[in-house]
Amino acid sequence: MNLFGALILLFICFFVFLIIVVVVRYAIDSSKTSIRLEYLIKEVHELKTEIKKQNNNKQDEKKCIIDERI
Repeated sequence: MNLFGALILLFICFFVFLIIVVVVRYAIDSSKTSIRLEYLIKEVHELKTEIKKQNNNKQDEKKCIIDERI
């Protein structure tokens, strides 16, 4: 009976822990700060890809100029 009581107590503690994790996770996901952070991350990613495209275009232009001179 003592082992059974310990297992029930362990299950209840685990269940309470899961509830706390879900509540905290929901609070973080629904906050305005996390939404703004997601928007900023997307914006930075778009800027990086745009910069890479511009750098590639500049390199292509330089290659063409060198080819034309030769």
